[in-house]
Amino acid sequence: EKNEDEEVIQRPGFVYEHPYVSSSYYTSTKSIKTLISTEEIQVRRNIIQQQQREEDQSPQREIKTRLAIVRPFCEFDAEALPTTFTCWNALPPCKAAQDDLGDEYDDYEPYMTEYQMGDDGEFRPVRNKTIDRSNEMYHTFFDSVGSNAMKSATADVFLFYSQTFSENDVAIKAVDTIIDQFFEPGGWSQCFENIYAIEANIPQELDLYIPSAQEELYNWVNGPNRQFEAAFRIIQSGEWGEYDGFYLMEGDSVPIKAHWLDVVLSEIDVNRPFAILGAQYDGDKWDNFYEKIPISLLHHTNGNAIYNTSHPLLERLVGQLEVEAPCPYNSIPYDYRMSQMWVEGTLGIVPKLAPKIMLNEEGENITLSNNTDMFNKWAEIWEEEDPFKYTPVIHNYAATNLIPRHLGPEYIIHGAKLYSPWDPTKTEVTLVVSEWFFDRSLHLIQHLDDKDHPFSEVVVMVPPAAAAHDDYDLMTEVPVRTQHRGAPDFMDLCEADIKTDWFMITNSYHHVARHVDLMFTPGTFKPVIPFTPATYAFCFKYPYCKETINLAQRFNPGHDKVVQDMDMLYNTEMRNAFCKEWKEQNGDEGELMYKHQQRRLMFRKKIIGPPGPTGTSYYAWLVREGKDGMYKLTDRSLYGARPPFVKIFAKE
Repeated sequence: EKNEDEEVIQRPGFVYEHPYVSSSYYTSTKSIKTLISTEEIQVRRNIIQQQQREEDQSPQREIKTRLAIVRPFCEFDAEALPTTFTCWNALPPCKAAQDDLGDEYDDYEPYMTEYQMGDDGEFRPVRNKTIDRSNEMYHTFFDSVGSNAMKSATADVFLFYSQTFSENDVAIKAVDTIIDQFFEPGGWSQCFENIYAIEANIPQELDLYIPSAQEELYNWVNGPNRQFEAAFRIIQSGEWGEYDGFYLMEGDSVPIKAHWLDVVLSEIDVNRPFAILGAQYDGDKWDNFYEKIPISLLHHTNGNAIYNTSHPLLERLVGQLEVEAPCPYNSIPYDYRMSQMWVEGTLGIVPKLAPKIMLNEEGENITLSNNTDMFNKWAEIWEEEDPFKYTPVIHNYAATNLIPRHLGPEYIIHGAKLYSPWDPTKTEVTLVVSEWFFDRSLHLIQHLDDKDHPFSEVVVMVPPAAAAHDDYDLMTEVPVRTQHRGAPDFMDLCEADIKTDWFMITNSYHHVARHVDLMFTPGTFKPVIPFTPATYAFCFKYPYCKETINLAQRFNPGHDKVVQDMDMLYNTEMRNAFCKEWKEQNGDEGELMYKHQQRRLMFRKKIIGPPGPTGTSYYAWLVREGKDGMYKLTDRSLYGARPPFVKIFAKE
């Protein structure tokens, strides 16, 4: 065989034999070193073990569970795939690997594991106090799983490409890197017997994942749907080995504690029998519209789950997915669609699809077959068995921003963005409270010590005629001072006298939230600030929001992010520079803001918009000045946001 430079490549013979010949990776990779390591360390060992078993010469051990860990990836995340294994060395999958890495752990006393984020952004386990076995809390954690979990179980890793390896050098090189690491002495590979590269062979033009088109394109999620079906059939076939099932573990499924594989294997053993073992959504983005969410979505098991390939119900569910591939039901992600089938069978609720997806090429409505009776028969057979089971070991956060406080007993989290919490040694924060009366803000101040917050000082902005309290020290341990305004209330953002480097602003109609979860990027410690996209759906159909963007674009033409005033963590030095320019443009009290809008005022008696500076304009100014890099912005329409302040008085 010759490569592009006409060099002869001598591949080991195993690449042309089953099962390896069924994956084009082994006949396409240019890393002969990787293939030789695979042959010497894995292929020959397996041949010898097979011969010994046939001759009954090998020491026998009872294997309760044979699990395939399937790591799916596509062409867009292939290059980053090796980085998703970094934390596997920091948090060893099993105790055997941890011993190999040199950590000394007591096998006889269970420890509650806490974790902290290092400067590199990785979570590290931090050994804590010994658990009291008599304490009922002991039973809610899984750190007590014994070190013998791997003695009765085996696990293999499958690097699963959605398309065909021979057509993508980036995917091949990513797999080369991971397999080379696997065959290095020590590390996380001690927890697994084999590593394989497999492929789904989905044509590039059909390997689609286009969330923005989910209301219009019936195959917007065709790539993940077909890849899941392929994973099920490949593992079920037994060509690569006999497995009880597989754990579909995407790249954004991140271990946060050591021994996570031990615990997963233990959970499989405890929860048998099941068709699917996984997690429901555990984030908080749905809180505001929870009652409107379909039952099948609320209770569906996320796709990052453990699948029992021998369960007859799962065989039927996957078979139905394959049947539905060319029809509108293919517009539903496979995990949600399987939940819909089960809910339709148990409760008789037929799902509704997006209207545009229900139209054929001539614009006529498509009539779907009625499957309720079939799904109902499945439910009658398996409902009492409870085939969909949930484990607290895996948590699905589905694109939620988190800090360590939000984590619980779980060992693996999916879809979360992990950030560092506020560090009082690095950041002091002042709270500015806009007050219009004498004492409405007292409600906030009196409850301040009951809250988990970062504020080292409170500045209460009051009208010139309002009296100042001299008994704040009786209400809170946080220093509080009063500042009488010298400008209108809407100028408080610029007028507040701040002594610390950072501050936030609210008003007396709000309370401080129970937990003010300020987030920072690991290592660089940049504040993480939520924004709302300036689109029609989120902003432009609301006059006030539209005008907020118009004003921000005076600083940064094309500005398209809305930052709520109470979400922003303001840098005092940057605030001062911003406000200086803002006043030069708009007047010390904003009297010039709409001076040049006479034409608009001819058609409207009043322009609905902010009367003063805003968090959105502050950030737009930072962008123009090239200072926006001091923040990390995150889209609240995708990742949600936790409000730092809660409104308690209705009218302002």
